[in-house]
Formats: sequence, structure tokens, C-alpha cells
Amino acid sequence: MTYRFLDVARADLDDAAAWYEARQAGLGGELIDEVHAAVSRVLAMPLAYPKVAGCPRGREVRVVVPHRYDFLVVYEATASEVIIISVTHGRSARHQWRQRLP
Repeated sequence: MTYRFLDVARADLDDAAAWYEARQAGLGGELIDEVHAAVSRVLAMPLAYPKVAGCPRGREVRVVVPHRYDFLVVYEATASEVIIISVTHGRSARHQWRQRLP
């Protein structure tokens, strides 16, 4: 199974990493590593994580949380790939992913 980030999800991650990096050298890279580790866990078991509340019927929109950071990685699992829809801080607007569904 493969994965891809929507452009806006990649921008989410890049912006968050830049914010952490500005606070302490190395933290931005650690965030990126943690998100990629979470995506690796998803690839191994894409349906193991909970569906997002309000998920449209027939869609497999789910969320995984990286271990060391309070971020939500929202993704959709299809038969052939995992699409990363959103990477947002746990205290941010949690429903922005709805407008991003392909």
C-alpha cells in the first residue's frame, strides 16, 4: 500500500515543523519523523484507527495521533492507498478536513 499527502496536509506539516523549529533547533524534524512514524503504523493496519466523528457515509476517514506530539493526522484509507488529508494540532479546528476530501 502507498500513501500520499494532499498539498494542504503537506503545508500543515511544514508549517507546524517550522513553528517548532523556531522554538528549538531539531524539534521540527522530530515532529516530521513522528508524523511519518504514525503514517507507517497506518500503512501496516489502515483500519485499526478510529473513524473521525461525522465521517461521510461510505468513506474511511480515520485519525491517528503521533506518539510525542498532540497532533491529529486525518487520513482516508482506500483499497490501494492512504491519503493524508490533514495534520493539525489537537487544539485546532478539528473539522477542517471535511472541506479537503478529494
